[in-house]
Amino acid sequence: MKFCRILYRTLTALALLTAIVSCKGNSTTDVTTPSSEVSEAAIAAAGHLVATDHSDTLALQRAILDAKAISGKWLMKGDTASVNTFDKAFADYLKQQDTELYNAIFAQ
Repeated sequence: MKFCRILYRTLTALALLTAIVSCKGNSTTDVTTPSSEVSEAAIAAAGHLVATDHSDTLALQRAILDAKAISGKWLMKGDTASVNTFDKAFADYLKQQDTELYNAIFAQ
């Protein structure tokens, strides 16, 4: 399915980008964002993805990139706990609200 191929390529590119950014090194400061703020941001990003027209693959890619950009701000600070919280809350919300889209993104 063309949608899955495009989505897979987008997620692969995001994983590569995340790996490159994480290689920049950790921050010397230990600043952690409250998990409630991170979870709220993840739920908002996942909600935006769920609300996106699923037949518009460019809009879906954009919503995924926007979510990774939000997550990336904590990654750039070296706050891996917040990144993990974001990813888990994002995936959990998506699984609850749109199982088919969750499976297309996260199922191997």
